[in-house]
Amino acid sequence: MDEPQAWINGQEVPFSQLALPVWDLGVVAGASITEMARTFRHQPFQLSQHLQRLEASCARLGFEMPFCVRDLAIAAERLVLKNIASIDENDDLGIVMFVTAGANRTYLGAENLPGGTTAVHTFRLPLELWRSTAEDGVRLTIPERRQISECSLPVNHKTRNRLHWWLADREADAEESGSRALLLDSSGLITETSTACFFAVIEGTVVTPSSQVLDSMSRRMVQEAAADCGLKFEQRGIYADEVTVMEEAFLSSTSSGLLRVRSIDRRVIGTAGRRTVMSDLLAYWKKVTGLNPLHQILMGDAPPAGAD
Repeated sequence: MDEPQAWINGQEVPFSQLALPVWDLGVVAGASITEMARTFRHQPFQLSQHLQRLEASCARLGFEMPFCVRDLAIAAERLVLKNIASIDENDDLGIVMFVTAGANRTYLGAENLPGGTTAVHTFRLPLELWRSTAEDGVRLTIPERRQISECSLPVNHKTRNRLHWWLADREADAEESGSRALLLDSSGLITETSTACFFAVIEGTVVTPSSQVLDSMSRRMVQEAAADCGLKFEQRGIYADEVTVMEEAFLSSTSSGLLRVRSIDRRVIGTAGRRTVMSDLLAYWKKVTGLNPLHQILMGDAPPAGAD
């Protein structure tokens, strides 16, 4: 197969040539705003919503956005059409878009500094990497490290400044091999994981943290799904000691959809064998996308039309 194509500052290039210069603030300072959409059955899903959020984040954080949403949408759609040829019929693509803050003046020492980098690329969703957690559930560990305060970093925007997450996941894995970090904030409230939003079912209500978390597209999907299923949904502070009363817990992300949480700090969540709220919510995913993402991960392919 031909090499997948990417797009950078208005030009298509082979994926292997997509790169940032060392003076780019995306490299020097992690000053980059990003979005990730995906395809379902090879069709982009919610691409415009992701691009609108990218535009809003750039405006809020003071990043220059030299290409408009329409330019990026056209670039992303062209890449999907070209790069679908490099994946199997039953696979799907992740679609990444990012904007960096510009050039580091210390490195270049120039009055007329070059602008930042705007790029779009795709990748095959690594379904096989998620299969074990889809089968057995995600194990979470609450480490000593805390979520960065919104006073220091705008965590509700999707940025590339993620060193604290990398350190937190390493700490969690050292505590329980194979587990991922679930961070608390400075008040002891549950926030999120490095790649996903956190949800719990408590007294029949789907609850999710209300502050110091990403304004997630997948969380919006869960809220829509809960409404469609007639379930109560609430955004509120969730204290770590509420783990003992959680009837169920799960994670959401654009790439993998919904994944069940098996345990938190080795405490098993939920009762085996009963129908879960997550199963009901996944029916909404299938209704709006044509595909149950959990089925896709577990089966290694897209199910036939009409399959659960």
